[in-house]
Amino acid sequence: MSDVSDVIMTLAGPVAAAEVSGPALCREWLINDQSQLRKHSKDPRSSTDLVELQSLARVRRYPLSSLSNLHLNQEDALREATELHRAHGDALVAVSTPRRFQHDVEQTADALRKVAAEAKIHIVLGIAPPEDANFEVQVATVVSQLASGIRTDADAEGGLFPGFIGEIDAADLQSLRAAVEAHRVSQAPLLLVGEISHDALQLLEGAIWRRCAFFDVPITSPMSVAELQARGAFIGFSAPAGAADISWQEYPYRRPLRTEQDFHAATDLLSLTSSGLRFRTDLTAYGGPGLGYAVDLVSAGRAEPSQLTANAVAFLSYPWVAPLAPEKVIHEIPCHWCGTKKVEGEHFSKMGFDYCSPRCIAHHRRADFDPQICEVTKK
Repeated sequence: MSDVSDVIMTLAGPVAAAEVSGPALCREWLINDQSQLRKHSKDPRSSTDLVELQSLARVRRYPLSSLSNLHLNQEDALREATELHRAHGDALVAVSTPRRFQHDVEQTADALRKVAAEAKIHIVLGIAPPEDANFEVQVATVVSQLASGIRTDADAEGGLFPGFIGEIDAADLQSLRAAVEAHRVSQAPLLLVGEISHDALQLLEGAIWRRCAFFDVPITSPMSVAELQARGAFIGFSAPAGAADISWQEYPYRRPLRTEQDFHAATDLLSLTSSGLRFRTDLTAYGGPGLGYAVDLVSAGRAEPSQLTANAVAFLSYPWVAPLAPEKVIHEIPCHWCGTKKVEGEHFSKMGFDYCSPRCIAHHRRADFDPQICEVTKK
């Protein structure tokens, strides 16, 4: 078997590691719809306010209270990506929005590809197993989409190809099991989030650790980040929400680092990072620090930005192989009169008979299109 070079599979197609020179952000929810979380809001006023200057403080205290805060669209993503490129140049962004927070995976991928092209950045999209399927179907779906694309009628240049598996909540053992198997078969990068239990670790025994990243693992995790790092995995942390997480309530997928001091204290374990873009209050247009926040935060601390980019490139690179082009099937139609075969679509038809040429039609016409008569029978 010939060697296959590792590439980063972006939504614009495969990219060599040398083509990525700018900062890399590895866990962003650039487009999402978290409206299902609205029911978990604990705001005593049950606010449904838009995210505006006068409501900003309250929405940050209760981030699930505003439906406006729980949705980021293509326009929001483009604005943030454009500013990221303006401030930091050729950037790479791994979008890991959970499947449950996407209306349609193909629509999300198509929108993000347009954002990447217009903003002039690289976007790598994560893919997760479908929740309402058995193990075999979950694995087959992920492996197929990695190899052939989300939209199977498109080729590698115009297709919609995910570039990693994730994000996967490590507490969801069913999805984790399918994701690890798909990762093992495809060798694609695997991004996990949250606490890592001993049961989760058992499922991960078959993983390729150098192609695994664990993001935002809290200090309460049974398996510590130091233990995961010792196995060869990448460790990532998101910057604090809104530059400081001041929420008065817990909520699903909350990032563990709440302040910039917490983030800088984790620098020694940090090999990947993200701005944790998720809510409307994270956007610069709504008073947030924006998509480039983590880049600025890293630059202000002890971590080396270029090393984090190198780590992201190493994590997201894998031996992707382009799917084989399907064999062209040629159907040939025999001429009723002379027997000569013509490619379907290039033949002629008359009176329910197929012919290779108008000449054979004329010969058969003289026999009144008798089905028993042809050139062979006449001889």
